[in-house]
Amino acid sequence: MRLKRPVRRTPPENTIPLINVVFLMLIFFLFAGSIARDDARRMEPPVDITEDESIRSTGALIIDRDGHTHAQDTEISVEAWLEANRTADAGDGPLKVAADGDLPADKLEDVLSALSKAGGTNMVLITRKSAQ
Repeated sequence: MRLKRPVRRTPPENTIPLINVVFLMLIFFLFAGSIARDDARRMEPPVDITEDESIRSTGALIIDRDGHTHAQDTEISVEAWLEANRTADAGDGPLKVAADGDLPADKLEDVLSALSKAGGTNMVLITRKSAQ
């Protein structure tokens, strides 16, 4: 008597290793994205709905609420900062300026005019998009 052999089923693909890889990549990119230095971490940028939010303040001239200018956590004059960043103005990209949200407009205008008088021609004011 011949018995019918049971049909061999192929086991389903194990997706757990794929899920593990996806979660490891997620953790890696979350960690790698948070390492970037941000010189303007102690100030509140003005809220604005213009320009590109991807512009970072790394290497920017920071203007605090009192109108003092800083670069990499040290107070610096506009002329000294511009001289140190002369290559950026020559064509490698715009000079970045980040102003505190509580900075009065007349003090911002004073710093920007000092930058202009010192020879800065290509500048970007770093702002933040509003939540609206």
